[in-house]
Amino acid sequence: MSKNLITPLVRIQIELALASSRSDFDALRSLELEAKQMALSGAEIDAAKRGGSFDLFVDIAVKFALAIEAGDEAVGTVTIRQLKAFGAPDIASELRAFVKRLEPSTARSKAGHSAACRYGADRLRSK
Repeated sequence: MSKNLITPLVRIQIELALASSRSDFDALRSLELEAKQMALSGAEIDAAKRGGSFDLFVDIAVKFALAIEAGDEAVGTVTIRQLKAFGAPDIASELRAFVKRLEPSTARSKAGHSAACRYGADRLRSK
């Protein structure tokens, strides 16, 4: 029997990091609410949105997920080594599949990027 290494707390922090890196503000709002319901503090949520965690294992998992998202093989290699040191090398394949399932469609990511650009432009005009 295999144990699911991506616990709900690991999952939500990875999803927060990925949504933040994608500037997916709609997803961030709902994920922040979900994280608060799971008893994550505001500081933990902010850390996840910045791509980290106060928990070392979760921090490595989040960084690995972001490396997968970015296609950063150097960071991916380092984080896999760190996951092995934690005795959890199997989480790497689970994380790859998890991030793949979360990949936004091209249309959605372009729409989100356009909305983020409009939001930034509107903020600059209002100053």
